[in-house]
Amino acid sequence: MIYRDTMPSGQAHGQSYDGQRPTQNPPQQPQPYPQYTNANGFNCYPVNGHAPFQQDASSQPAYPQQPASYYTNSASHLNNYNSAFNRPSPVDAAPPLQFVNPSFLQNHVAPKPVPPAPEPVTTPASTASPQIPPVSRLPQQAASVKSSPKNSPKLGDKRTLLQGISTKPAKRPASGTGIAGSPVLSQSPAHVETLPLLLCVAEDCFEKANSAVQDVARFMSAEETKEHHQLMATGLGCLEIAMKSNKLSPRLEARLCLRYASILTEETTNLMEAETALTRGIAVCEKHRFTDLKYSSQFLLMKTLFQRNQKAAFKSVDTHIADCTTFKHVHWVYAFRFLKAAFHLQSGGAADHHALENLRRIADIANQREDKAIYVMATLLEGLAHLGSMKEDCITRVQTCIAQASKWQFDASVHLPQIDVLLLLLDLVCSLREKDYKVSVQKMDSLLTRLDELKDTADLFHEILLPIRRVPNLPQTISTDTQAILRPGDSSFDYLVLSTLGKQELFALANVFDGIVSLHRDKMPPARSFALWDEAVRLLEGKTRLSVDPVTRQKGPLDRGHVSTSQSLAEALKQSEWAKELVCYVQVLVGLQAATLSDWARVKHCVDTIRELCPSTGFLDTMTLYLEGVLMQGTTRLNEALEIWRDERFEMDWSGATKTHSASQIEMELAILAALNRLWIRQAGEHRDNADITEIVDLLRPLCEDNPDREIRTAYNLVMASIDMEPPLSINQVKSCIQSSVAGAQRVGNTQFLSMALNLMRWKLFENVVGEQALKCAMAAVAQAKKTGNLLWMSVADGMLAQSRETQGELERAQADRESAVRLANEAYARTRV
Repeated sequence: MIYRDTMPSGQAHGQSYDGQRPTQNPPQQPQPYPQYTNANGFNCYPVNGHAPFQQDASSQPAYPQQPASYYTNSASHLNNYNSAFNRPSPVDAAPPLQFVNPSFLQNHVAPKPVPPAPEPVTTPASTASPQIPPVSRLPQQAASVKSSPKNSPKLGDKRTLLQGISTKPAKRPASGTGIAGSPVLSQSPAHVETLPLLLCVAEDCFEKANSAVQDVARFMSAEETKEHHQLMATGLGCLEIAMKSNKLSPRLEARLCLRYASILTEETTNLMEAETALTRGIAVCEKHRFTDLKYSSQFLLMKTLFQRNQKAAFKSVDTHIADCTTFKHVHWVYAFRFLKAAFHLQSGGAADHHALENLRRIADIANQREDKAIYVMATLLEGLAHLGSMKEDCITRVQTCIAQASKWQFDASVHLPQIDVLLLLLDLVCSLREKDYKVSVQKMDSLLTRLDELKDTADLFHEILLPIRRVPNLPQTISTDTQAILRPGDSSFDYLVLSTLGKQELFALANVFDGIVSLHRDKMPPARSFALWDEAVRLLEGKTRLSVDPVTRQKGPLDRGHVSTSQSLAEALKQSEWAKELVCYVQVLVGLQAATLSDWARVKHCVDTIRELCPSTGFLDTMTLYLEGVLMQGTTRLNEALEIWRDERFEMDWSGATKTHSASQIEMELAILAALNRLWIRQAGEHRDNADITEIVDLLRPLCEDNPDREIRTAYNLVMASIDMEPPLSINQVKSCIQSSVAGAQRVGNTQFLSMALNLMRWKLFENVVGEQALKCAMAAVAQAKKTGNLLWMSVADGMLAQSRETQGELERAQADRESAVRLANEAYARTRV
C-alpha cells in the first residue's frame, strides 16, 4: 500500500511509483473504471492502479464506464487515515489527471486509442451515497458488500466487541499483480475480522466452564475435571492470540492483560506468566493514564506475588499504599490496606503488631472521613484477630473492639446485615470463651432473632458493599472495570467490595453455635443439639449441590456493567473446603456429645465420616485424633488409647506448647486433656506406671492450676482427686481438689462435671460413713448422673447409693439400687461392643 503523503504531487492514488518519470513516450489516458466503497466506508481502487483490464480499440467494455476521479495531494484528504475519506462527488470533481503507467508501457509497444468516456451519471439526493454505483450495474460489487463483516449475521449480534479494535482497511497488493488481482473479477469472500470472534469464544468457554464448577469442586471426577481444564485452556489460548494482535486499542489491551492474568492466577499455577501479563498491562496503563486499570492490575499483581513470595508482597503493598496516600486516592488506600490485612490473616500472623496496626490505621482514616461502615468493619476485624490470640486479656480486647463498633449502632448506614451478624457472633463467642453460659443463651437468642429478620432477604450473598464518601473535585480512579474491588455508586458514595459468607454458610454456622449453647440450656434434652447439628450438615451438603450467586473476584474485561453470577473453580474449591471443615467440626461435636451418652456406635460413625472427608487443617486432624482416643478408651481398648495419647501431636513441653510448635489454643487444650486421660489409664493394674504418673503430674501442675479456662481447671481437680500416686495426696489436698471441682462445675453449669465431683466426694469422703450427710451426697450424685444420661456414671452412682443404704440399714432399697446399677453397667458394656 502506498500512503498518500508519500506520493509525488499530481500522481493518482493507488498508482505505484518507481521514482522515475518516463520521457520517451507520451502519457496515456487511463481507462476509466467505476468507483465503489466497501462495507466499512473505505474507498476501494483497482489492484494495479489503472483500468481493470486493457482491451483493443475495437472491443467494447463489459459494463458502462464512468470517468475516473482522483484526489489531489492536499492536507484536507490526509487528516484521518483510519476513517472514511471525505471524497468529493463526481459532479464537482476536478478533471482527471493524466499519468504514465511504466508497466503498461513495457508490455505495449505503441499506445492504443482509448474510447471516449461517457458522461458521468448524477445520483439523486434521495438515493444512496454518490460513491456507491447502482447495484444493477455492478452485481459483483454488490455481492462484495453483502459478504462484508459489517453485514455478517454472526458478528452483528456482538458489535460491542469491536470497541477498541482497529478497523483499518486491508493492505492492497502492488500494482504489478495484474488482471487476476482485480476486485471486480475476484470471486474470493471478503475478509472477516477474527479478533472479535476470539474474544467471544474465550468468554463463552469461561462461562461454560464456570457454570459447572460446583459439581466439579464437590466430586472432582476425572471426566468433569478434564472438560473444565479443556475449556479453560481453549479460552486462554484465544486470549493469548488476541493479545498478540496489533489491532488492540490501549484500553482494551490493558483489560485483556488483566483478564488473562486473573484466569491464570485462579485456574493455573503459571504465576510468572500472570505477572508478565500484568506488568505489560500496567505499562500500558501508565503510558495512557488509565488509573483505574492500573490500580486493578497492581491489586491482582500483589495477590499473585503473595502466592510466590509473601515477604516481597508485603513490601510491595506498602509501596502502593504510600503512593495512593500521596495522590490522595483514598478508595485505593482502603483497598490495599484491607488486602494487607488479608495477607496477615492467611500467613497466620493476624494478631501480631503489624497486622493490628494496619487495621487501626484503616479505622483512623475512616473515622476522619466519617466512613462509618469501614470503621466498624476494621474494628470488628481487629477483634476477630484478638480472638485467635493466646494472650490472657484477649477477651477483654475483643470486648473493647465490640464497644467501639457499637457506638454507631443508631446510624442506619452501619446496619448492614453482614456487619450486624459479625458483631453478634463475636459477642457470643466471647461469652462462650469465658464459660458464661447463661449470658451465652441470651446472646444466642439475639443472634437468632436477627437471622430470622434476614431469612427472607436476598442481600446475603458472598460480598458486602462498604460505602465510601466520594471526594469532590478529584479525578475518579474507579470505573466498571474495577467493580470486583471498588464499585462506582451514586453521586455521593462509592463502595468497597469484601468477600463474606453466603446465606447458607451463615445459617449453618449459627446452627452449630446454637447446638453448643443448647447443651447448657435449662431442661433442654441433648437431642435438640443433635438436631441442630444435623441441620447444619444438611445446609452445607445442599449448598454443594446447588449453584450459588457469588460475584466473581475479577470481572471479565469484556463485560461492561454486567455482574456475572458464575465463579471460578478456585473459589468453588475454597467454599467446598470450608464447608467440609465445618462438617468435620460438627462431626467432632456430635461424637463428643455421643460419648457422654455412652453411644459408642455413633462415635465410631463420626470418626469414620471424618476420616472419609480427610480434613486438611491441623487442628481438625488433632481433634479427630482426640475423638478416636476417646472411642478407644470408652470401649475398653486401653492399649490403643494409650498409644493415641502418646502421639507427638499431644506432646507438650514445660511451657505448655506442643512439640509440633503449633500456636493453636485448641491444640494446647487437647494436649492437656490427653495427658489427663493418660493419668486415668495409668491407674489400671496392668498399665500402672508410678514414674509416668509423677512425670505427668509435674508437667500439668503449672499449666492447669492457674489456667484461665475454668473447665480445664475443673477437669484437672477432678483427676487429681481421683488418682492414686506415690506419695499419695493428703486428705486436705483431696478435699481442696473436690471443693474446687464442685465450685467450678457449678460456676460453668456443667452437669457432667458436677455429677463426677459428687461421686468422687461420696467415694473419698463418705465411704462407710453412717449419717444423713453421706446419704444426701449419694442421692445428689444419682440425681446429677441421671441428668447427664451417661450410663456408666449412672451405674456408679446407683452402686454407691446402694452401699450407703446398706450402711444405714435400708436393705430393701439398697437391693433395688444395686439391681439398677448392675442393669446400667451391663447396658453400658453392651454399647462398647462396636
